[in-house]
Amino acid sequence: MRATVSVVIPSYNSAAYLPGALASVRAQRRAADEIVVVDDGSSDDSRAIALEAGARVIQTGTNAGPAAARNLGIA
Repeated sequence: MRATVSVVIPSYNSAAYLPGALASVRAQRRAADEIVVVDDGSSDDSRAIALEAGARVIQTGTNAGPAAARNLGIA
C-alpha cells in the first residue's frame, strides 16, 4: 500500500519565495499527492502564485503565524 503524501506550505507575503518552494516540492523523487498553501493574511501575490502552480490554497484572513497556518493546513 502506498502512503499519501501531502505538503503544507505556510505563506505570509512569500511571493518572492513561493515559486522556488513549489518547484522544490515538485522536484522530489516521490511526488506529492497534494500541495496545500496556507495564505496567512498576505498582502502580496502569494495566493495567485500558488493557484497558478496548481496548489490548493486556504486563506486565514489575518496573520496568525506559521504554526497556526501549518495546523490549519494539516486540519
